[in-house]
Formats: sequence, structure tokens, C-alpha cells
Amino acid sequence: MQTHAEGQVSATSNKCPTLDWPSPERLMVAQRGTMTKADDLMPSLVGTSIMGVLLLIGSGVVASAQIGKAIMSMPLIRDDFALGLDLAGLIVAIFATLGATIGIGAGVVVSRLGVRRSLISGMGAVAVSNVIGAGAPDEFVLLAARIIEGVGFFGVVLAIPSMLAQLVRRNARDTVMAVWSAYMPAGIMLMMFAGPLLPTIGWRKFWFANALLASACTVLLALYAPAMSTAPREATSRFLAEVAAVVRRPRCLILAFAFFAYSCQIFSLTFALPLLLTSVYKISLGAAGLLSALVLAVSTIGHVSSGFLLRAGVPIWTSIAAAFLFFAFSAFAIYGGVLAAQGTLVIAALALGIGGLAPGAIYAAAPHAAPGPSAVPPTIGLVQQASNLGQFAGPVTLGIWVDHLGWQAAPAIVAPVALFGLAAALVLRCIHVADE
Repeated sequence: MQTHAEGQVSATSNKCPTLDWPSPERLMVAQRGTMTKADDLMPSLVGTSIMGVLLLIGSGVVASAQIGKAIMSMPLIRDDFALGLDLAGLIVAIFATLGATIGIGAGVVVSRLGVRRSLISGMGAVAVSNVIGAGAPDEFVLLAARIIEGVGFFGVVLAIPSMLAQLVRRNARDTVMAVWSAYMPAGIMLMMFAGPLLPTIGWRKFWFANALLASACTVLLALYAPAMSTAPREATSRFLAEVAAVVRRPRCLILAFAFFAYSCQIFSLTFALPLLLTSVYKISLGAAGLLSALVLAVSTIGHVSSGFLLRAGVPIWTSIAAAFLFFAFSAFAIYGGVLAAQGTLVIAALALGIGGLAPGAIYAAAPHAAPGPSAVPPTIGLVQQASNLGQFAGPVTLGIWVDHLGWQAAPAIVAPVALFGLAAALVLRCIHVADE
């Protein structure tokens, strides 16, 4: 005879089987036939405390701060090592380069090693690489340190979403995943605001301070990071099969396409805004950097707001579509030269704020889109890989385009990418309708 709890599990899991996989807790309850309230079948926060979730999200912010750290330190590093722009650009962009090449593969490795082990060892690698970088005698040691740091970075940011998806109650999962999506702009913004200290303390002490921060985070994770249930290890030959399972899944690819378009938009704008303010509006470099940091801060509001919209029942595809629709129209106001500097900054802030709805929705959709619980890290890896391709392609393409045709020609290349993202949102809507 089927128990009341089993009936609830069956009804819930059959409601939308292609969008949601049952959690291990649900399966264990169903197998035992335990009489449990529906709410108790949902994953709960570890230790009934939100502190574990805050520790995981804070760790992501610390990891992403290493991107902003390199950006802010580079002028001093160039003076110290007499670097050309080519090698300086590689040192800054090494995270994007690694992510564009190993993203989905790194996700599979994380699922094989175990998310908790990957998280702690990844943060430890970030700490060690900062120490090596702070004492680097030349640019080649610094580049090697950045490569180690990049590997650690992906160990952290690919493990955390999978852990959050398992730890958080189902009715709060979308909100938490949307908040998590703000880790990147929050970390970069943190380092940008620390930028004024650099001429005083020097870049080496700045990197050593980051080493201390990452070390403290590693200790906290080793002590308090929640232990996750591990799936049985499969043969290495399953590596390509697991990658193929994610790549063949249409909704995973559409999320990746959407994140590629988003990264093109936000990193192009982040790259262009200081240049636009200094070259067109004749604002000083220091003021332009501070204003750009304030504008970037607005994007975190969009990330967090996305979670509340999803909690209120707004469909995922709607948040993504709204973000790209505003990106498309705002391009003409930002780059068209028709507004004063204040107006351009306001529109840019709105673009980043409303645009921040997209990554929040995409991260919230990733656990549902994955073929199964063990495939969440590879799915996040695919999305991260697409994101890093956008981080590279967006600024480079915009820079070449503007260099030849001027700022007023920028909408001709920025707006079509936004429409590409809008098309991805509409395809997600079609998939959702088909599922229902």
C-alpha cells in the first residue's frame, strides 16, 4: 500500500519531471515510507541556520575578488616589471581564458572529487597563489601564480552552486541561487573600492592581504562547510559521457547561450564605461574609475531582485527577456552621445541593474536544467564556460569595432547580441510551455 508521503513525493516529482529532479532526501523518505509533511521532504538549510549559506556565498565573493584585484593592480605591476599590454592583458584575463577552455570539464572534475573537497582545496589554492604572486620576482612567476589561482577559482565557483542547490529548501532555492549570482560583480566591486589604497600600500601587500583573506576563508570552510552526500564514483570513461549528457540537453545549451550574451553585454559595458567617460566626457581617470564602480554596484541589486521575482512566481524566461530587452534599447542611449555624462551614468546603472536579472534567473534555472543532481557541477561549468567566452569576446569585439568606427557605431554590434539573448529567453519559454 502506498503511504501518504509516497503519494506526495510521486505527485510532486511527476508534476514537471523534465524540469525538476527529486532530492536524495525525498527518495529516502519515499523508500522508508515515512509519514512526513510535504514541507519536510524539502532540503533544509544545514544546521537550521543560514550561516552555512552565507559562508558559501561569501567564499564566492572572495574568489571573484581575485579578478578585480588583478585589474586594479595592473598599472603598478606594469611599472614594476615593465610589462607590455599583451602580457599584462593575459595576466588579467587568465581566468576567462581558463574558463573558456575547461569550464564544463572542470565541472565534471569537481563532481568526481566531491564538491566540499573541491571548494576547500580551491580556496586554499587561491590563498597559496596570492602568496606566490606577492613575492613573484618576475612576470612569468606571476603568470604561473595566476594560473594556479584560476584553477582554484573554478574549484570554488563550480562547487558552491551545487552545494546550495542541495542545502536550501526548495521554496527558497531560486532566491538563494539568484543572490549567489551576484558573487562576481560583488567581488570585483570590492576590489575596485579598495583601489585608492594601492598607491599607498603597493600591489604586493595588496596581494598578500588577499592571501590572508583567502586563508581565513579556507579555515572557515574546513571547519564549517557542510558535508555533502557523495554519489558512487564512476569510471573515468564516463567523463565524456557525462559531458555529452549535459551538452545534448537543449535547456542547458540555451542557458549557456543566454549567459554568453549577458557576459558580452556586462563586460563590454564595464570595459567601455571608464574609456567613454574619459575620452568623450573628459572626466579624470580616478573619477571615472570610482563612478564605474558605483555603476557596477547597481548590478548586484538586479541579481538579488531576480530571486524575489522568481519567488513571487515570475517565470525565469521573463526575467531574462526583460534584461536583454533593456540592454538592446540602452545601447543607443549609452553610446549614442545624445546624453550628458550624468544621463549616461544613470542609463548605464539601469542597464546593469535590470540586466542583473538575467544571471540570477540563469543560475536558478541551472539545477532544474541539469540531467540529474550529479550533473549540476558540469551544467554550471557549461554556463561558466559560456560566460567566460562572453567576457573575452565582448570587450575585444567592441574595442576593435569602436577603434575603427567610433563610439556612435557601438549599438550596431551591442544591440544584436542583446537580441540574441532575448531570442534565448523566448526559446526557454517555448521549452517551459512544452514541459507543461
